[in-house]
Formats: sequence, C-alpha cells, structure tokens
Amino acid sequence: MTATSFDIAVIGGGIAGLTAAHHAALAGVSVAHFVENGLPGGLVMNVGALDGWPAAGPLGGAELASGLLGRNEELGVTLVPSRVDSVEGGVSRTLSGPDGKWRARQVIVATGAALRMLDVPGANRLAGRGVSQCAWCDGGLYRDAEVVVAGGGDSALSEAIHLGQFARVVTIVTRGEAFRARRSYVSRIADDERFRLRWASEIVEVLGSDGVEGVRLRDREAGNAEVIACSGLFVFVGLVPNAGLLGREVARDAGGFVVTDATFETAAPGVFAVGAVRAGYGGRLTQAVAEATTAAERAAARCEA
Repeated sequence: MTATSFDIAVIGGGIAGLTAAHHAALAGVSVAHFVENGLPGGLVMNVGALDGWPAAGPLGGAELASGLLGRNEELGVTLVPSRVDSVEGGVSRTLSGPDGKWRARQVIVATGAALRMLDVPGANRLAGRGVSQCAWCDGGLYRDAEVVVAGGGDSALSEAIHLGQFARVVTIVTRGEAFRARRSYVSRIADDERFRLRWASEIVEVLGSDGVEGVRLRDREAGNAEVIACSGLFVFVGLVPNAGLLGREVARDAGGFVVTDATFETAAPGVFAVGAVRAGYGGRLTQAVAEATTAAERAAARCEA
C-alpha cells in the first residue's frame, strides 16, 4: 500500500504544533497534522487562564487550542488522529505509527514534554489520591485545606497562585535558594500569608495510606528531616521530553531534549523541533509560538525551492 504523502508533517497537538501547522498551511503547501487521539492542546489544556498571552480578556488554554484547530481546518490542514512512533528516511521522511505510514518532505516535531513525577516513595502510589499535577483540574477539591507544591519555576508558582484561591495554606518546596519563576509570580506570593516557603529543601517521601496525609522534607544544607501535614501534593519539578520517535542521528542534550540550530532544524536535514521538546526552549507560550512560526516558514520555503 502506498503511503499518503504531504509537503509538511507536523507532529504534536500542543500550541506549538497547532501554530506550525497554521503557518505552513498559510504558505500554500500541503500539511498533515498528527495529533494522538485527535485531541489537541497539550499541557496548556490544564491552564484555565494564560498569563502573558496577548488577548483582550482572560483566555484559557482549551479555548486557544480550539480556535487554532478550527482555523487550521479552514486552511485545509489534514488532521491525522494517530500517534507517530518513528521518523525515518532521507530526502523524504517516512512517518510510522499504529495506524499506518505516511511520507513528508519536511517534518516539524512539536511533541512537547511530560511533567516529571517525584521519584520518591509514595508519589506514584498516591497519584490521583492527593498527588496531582494539575491545580486547575483539582484545586477546588482542597477548599480550606493545607497543600504542598513542589517546584520553583513558572509552572509551580502559577499553580500555587491558583491553589491559593481555595486552600488555607500553600507550602512551596523548592530545591534551590531562590525561585526561577517570573517576577510577577514571585511578587504575588511574597506578602501573602497563605503561602509558606521552604527553600533548599526536597521532598523525600509522600505519606498516607488511602490518600496524601503529609510529606517528609529534608533540608539540603543541614540534612534535617521533618514532616509537613497536608492533604494534597502538586508536583511541578521539571519535564521529560517526548523525543523517542526520533532516531539516533538527531542529537540530544544531557536531559534528552532535542538539539537544533538557530532555525530549529535538527541534525537530520528536513526535521525541525520546536517548543518543549527542544533544548534551549525558554518555557513561555509566546516563545513556542515564535519557534513554530519560524520552523514552519523555513520548512515551507524548502518545499517551494
């Protein structure tokens, strides 16, 4: 059976993937957008209100993704509801997945990354029973409760601020001695008595039988251990790139993130990587959009040459 061919294949249903498909289609080339299960959005779907996104009013991740999907359909983007397990070949790439094979002249990988879970006793066992990675999904379950947030970046503080609308106390545990988050987030929690900060500390165990009852902390400098009682733990301690579909010819950094040049092309000619799957990605949604736009325009120009 002959594989269906496209000029550009975009893999990944997040905002970066939706944006790449959009700008590739605007260039007039044929575009296939591979979205596993046909459900777009990625991690941004968990965000109820996007900070820093240029919009007239509050905008949620689901609303943004839905709008882009509709515009892409109008532009003729072919939505393929399938996972892609491998990208192989030379001048023309072959994409393989459980639902078939496809060919494309250029490939843009926007598969993003998954939230990393704490590798400590109790974390996986209590996942979904007090251990969560989505405050927008589960925050309402913790009204007037005490919760802990693990992490010190944008995601951790954004979710902590949301939890502050419900919980009585939000304790933020970070391994470092300062936050890595944007200044506006830090300012919002600095003088709010609902937030308690535990610097240079790490969670070494999640406690509880049928649900979270507390966490055991270790001071990374003094080595002291203590237990903080809580009924919920929200984990935002980094990302694991979804880069397994790419072959060995595509370079990765020490964390497994895909290495690209300034135009977001990988070591495999004709294969681009944008957004959270890429080494050096800054973490902002607007940066993902900018990367996707640049890669799409570069890939489309290659098709026209």
